[in-house]
Amino acid sequence: MSTTPADTPVPTVEDVREAVAAALRLPAEEIADDTDLAGLGLTSLQIMRLSGRWRRAGLPVDFATLATEPTVLAWARHLAAAPAA
Repeated sequence: MSTTPADTPVPTVEDVREAVAAALRLPAEEIADDTDLAGLGLTSLQIMRLSGRWRRAGLPVDFATLATEPTVLAWARHLAAAPAA
């Protein structure tokens, strides 16, 4: 993980991929950066759980933002751009 100026860990692309893989119970290597996660079976409940996990880690992320563009790369970019809470 990289860090923000406030030392809040920011998930890397690989961190996001691992979190999604765990939620889907799939090998991380089966999830490409641009794969539609909903197409792989990621549910809205799982997205809410992941967003909650990142919020608890101090990252201002919300379900709607993640649901709008459900790819590993988009989520990693969003998390990296989000100011620390």
